[in-house]
Amino acid sequence: MSLALAMPDVRRLGWEIPVLLSLLLLVIGVPALHQLDFALAGLFHDSVTNAWQMPREGGLAHAILYTGARRLLGIGGGIAVLLLALSAWRQGWTERHSRVAVALLVLGLTPLTANALKQMTGVSCPSQDILLGGNRLGVTIWDRFYALAPFEPQLRCWPAGHAAGGFGLFGLVLLAGGHGVAAALPRWLFYAPGMAAGWTMGLYQMARGQHYLSHTLASMLIGLLIAASAYRLYQWQQERARQKGRNITGC
Repeated sequence: MSLALAMPDVRRLGWEIPVLLSLLLLVIGVPALHQLDFALAGLFHDSVTNAWQMPREGGLAHAILYTGARRLLGIGGGIAVLLLALSAWRQGWTERHSRVAVALLVLGLTPLTANALKQMTGVSCPSQDILLGGNRLGVTIWDRFYALAPFEPQLRCWPAGHAAGGFGLFGLVLLAGGHGVAAALPRWLFYAPGMAAGWTMGLYQMARGQHYLSHTLASMLIGLLIAASAYRLYQWQQERARQKGRNITGC
């Protein structure tokens, strides 16, 4: 089989992927967005006491929205993997199992991608910016994109890694069009849990001075890109399998 036959037709990958890529590039490459970032960060920061709305460590909110949320997603994902393996062992591997497996892959791949980018980009947090009570000049993703600031490996605040865990739930879109109740639900509805979890976790981090709005927005777009790509590639693979089956039947 030639490489051309093995690759998906880009025209059938949907409009979401180029749109999301374009939006992500805008978030990275438009310096004016930092003015909005800075204005919103000021709403969470008290310049008189040099305190953020949420404390850096400790408290009920930290236990629930930081430690608890991370553990819930990790433990929930692990349990889902075990249940998937048990179900596949008992019933045999089905198309439903494939959908769940890809959804779990998106759940894990989204925060992994965000955290890998954090190690590579060298962007500071709001609380590190001298204008927001920090001890250094802030470094934005735009500074790094336009090579206006050197890479500093200790700066690891872009994109928002914690919120990316919640945005990993965008993988639930793989269940759209599946079996049972899921078959009747519109595809956009499967993005709702990821939106709710990701922005709840992201806003908490913003209130702690750990991320700007654009950091969380970038993580959301990365999560949507991964989920949309996985969904379209899965649909393409299913179409190939059905076409192959029809070709075999017609022989």
